[in-house]
This record gives sequence, structure tokens and C-alpha cells, in this order.
Amino acid sequence: MEATISKKPQMYSYKAYTEEVISLFDKGLVSGDVQSEALLQTTEMNLHRMKRHDAKTKLSDEIIALDATLKRKLSWYVLIEGWCADGSQNLPIIAKMADAFSNIELKIMFRDENPEIMNQYLTNGGKAVPKLICFDSETNEELGTWGPRPMAIQEKVVAYKETHPEMDKNDFAANLHKWYAKDKSKSIQSEFVELIKNWR
Repeated sequence: MEATISKKPQMYSYKAYTEEVISLFDKGLVSGDVQSEALLQTTEMNLHRMKRHDAKTKLSDEIIALDATLKRKLSWYVLIEGWCADGSQNLPIIAKMADAFSNIELKIMFRDENPEIMNQYLTNGGKAVPKLICFDSETNEELGTWGPRPMAIQEKVVAYKETHPEMDKNDFAANLHKWYAKDKSKSIQSEFVELIKNWR
């Protein structure tokens, strides 16, 4: 990561990232370049979702068993913003997975503070987050990426946007979170089983 950018970005642990988002929210602010009441309300909901995942989400036995097979040291860089709805559903799971592995270090960056990095990892030309980039910690080789959401819902999102160009954002968000609630993190965990097998 350091080799592809001109300045060293500010990076956070999951705990420090959460604390920063909370600190901004307590001041009536959100992370990122844009400030609005809507983003402030979304951030508040996201903090509740993250807290719920932190307390209740459990990793699968299959994920946990992979720790013994991961010999390579990995760095997971995640680009995100506190108002990102998908981030609130996926980052807590990513953090739990990173914590479960002795050879994985999670490093979180705010998207809008790092446009030079974000522009290297666009999704369909857009700055969609969360975006995870996996590097070999020792060789700095880029091994792969993930994001901004599990493929099962990503495909539905892309199809929906194509057929509903004037979509109501509130209805869209409600349907998105219903999917996450029903999925119970099964999709992201299943995807990372295969990713980790490829990266180990």
C-alpha cells in the first residue's frame, strides 16, 4: 500500500475508527467531505448496527478453523466512511475475522481523506465503500480486494439501479438492511472463507 501512494495515510484500528466516528458524531459532525443532517442520522443508525454486530455476530466454525492454515502474514486495508450503510453491516464482521487470525492486521482509512488510494479501487467507476484491499505484509504484494458488499446483494443492487434510475434512497436503504438482517453475515463470511484460502 505505501508503495502506491505519495503520502502515508492515517490508519485506524477498528476500535479507534469507531471512537473517531463517535467523537465526530458527538460534535454534530460526520466523517468525510460532506456534512448534512441526513448523513448525521445515518451515522447514528450505523453506530447502533455496529454495536449490535459487535455484541451478537458470531463467526462460523469454518472461518475460525482457517487460522491454523494461514501461514502468510496479511494486511487488510479498508476504505470507509462513518455514514456508509454497507460499512456498518460489513466492517464489524471484517474486524471480527481479522481478530480471529493471528496473522491478519486490519488497518482502516477514511475514504475522503485518501482520494489517491480510493481512485485506484473504484467499483464500476464509483467510490463505493467499504473496500478491502489485501496485501502480503512482508512482500507488499497485493493479493486481492473485496467490497463494497457481498456479491449476493451487490448483484441485486446493480440490477436495481439499472432498472430504477430515479430510485427512492430511503426505500432502497430499507430493503438493503432487510437483506442484511435476513442474511445474518452468512454471505460475507462464506466469501471470506474462499478469499482467505486464496490468500494464505
